[in-house]
Amino acid sequence: MFQGLKDTSILQMLLLGAEYLRARGVADSRAEADILLAHILGISRDKLYLERDLKVSDQDLKWYARLLERRGKREPLAYVVNKREFMGLEFYVDQRVLIPRPETEILVEKVLAMGKTKYDMGHNKGETKPRVLDLCTGSGALAVAISYYWPEAKITAVDLSADALEVAKYNAAKMKTPIDFRQGDLFQPLNEEKFDIIVSNPPYVSIKEYAECSPEVKHEPPLALLAGEDGLDFYRRIAAQAGNFLRATGTIFLEIGCTQGKRVVELFAENGFKTVIFPDYAGLDRIVLAEKE
Repeated sequence: MFQGLKDTSILQMLLLGAEYLRARGVADSRAEADILLAHILGISRDKLYLERDLKVSDQDLKWYARLLERRGKREPLAYVVNKREFMGLEFYVDQRVLIPRPETEILVEKVLAMGKTKYDMGHNKGETKPRVLDLCTGSGALAVAISYYWPEAKITAVDLSADALEVAKYNAAKMKTPIDFRQGDLFQPLNEEKFDIIVSNPPYVSIKEYAECSPEVKHEPPLALLAGEDGLDFYRRIAAQAGNFLRATGTIFLEIGCTQGKRVVELFAENGFKTVIFPDYAGLDRIVLAEKE
């Protein structure tokens, strides 16, 4: 891409990088070329334009070409730069974990708003700290963000994948959040413990939906996405088992697919829960809150 290029100024690199990504179907090609070069140079995007006549080393030029090639193959930008901002915190991410989405921040916001109001006022029956369980923790985004902004809570986080837990533990250490990580299948690694809050962004993509996903999504771990023929496998299991691990006054917070609200509500109603659905920023069903009847 840059072979024989004599002008290796930042501006020229940005223009060529954006053209390369655009030709490979990357929608926001100019912004992403900016992000990749800023990442390599260790400066902000804004500073790129203040330093646009700066010459770049051959080593950085080669590195930029490699990252552009990865993104041109539709590897998600977050994996290419190994980071994703979530709730104002910078998380490390790679191919072992699902990339945190902006709409999932709503899930954290609901837990923080309702949890702090309810449980910090002593509604958890003598516990010195409210207990929160994060199922399918992945990168640890939910557990770490909740712990970071609600240090009074005691967080337990579970994932089936040892690889995902390695990433989650790294993020928890990076953010200095004390979290009890456990490996296992949903509630399996718990010892008849009771929690004030159960939160989860479980896999909820159906087999048909997965076949129609973007090339970027196909780079993410299928284990973190796929949930059977209708995308509801994990909701069935959580609805059936959560009552055994939830205090009588406890609350469940779940992210759902935008078309799954009605069916998820029915699943929890069948298991003795009353539910409320909250929308995302686009007005689509996104969060289910469930409590025991």
